[in-house]
Amino acid sequence: MGWRLEANLSTGDVPFYTLPYINLRGIPINRYQGDHVLQTELEAMYKITDRWGLVPFVGVGATADALNEFDSSEPRFAGGLGFRYLIARKLRLASGVDIARGPEDWAIYFTVGTGL
Repeated sequence: MGWRLEANLSTGDVPFYTLPYINLRGIPINRYQGDHVLQTELEAMYKITDRWGLVPFVGVGATADALNEFDSSEPRFAGGLGFRYLIARKLRLASGVDIARGPEDWAIYFTVGTGL
C-alpha cells in the first residue's frame, strides 16, 4: 500500500508556467493550477501471481490562490486501475499500464521501474 500527501506553495510574482498544479494520474499536467496546491493519492497492490499484480488507485487535489480559500475551492478527483508485471525478479523491477479517469478525460500511463 502507498499513500502520498503533497503540498506545493508559491509566493511572489510566479510566471504562469511554473505555478503549482494538481499532479494526479488521470488529470492532465497544468490543467488545474493555483498559487497553492494540496493533493493526496492512495494505491494498493494486489498480487495475483508471483509476477502479476493489480493496482487500484484514487486521488484528490485542490488549488487556491490563498491558503484560506481551500475550503471554497472545488476538489478534483481521479482514480483508476493498473496492471504490473515483474520483469526482473532479482532486481524486483516491474513494468505496467495504468488506466485512469479524471474529471474530464481518460488517460493511459506506461510505467517501468515500479517495485512490487
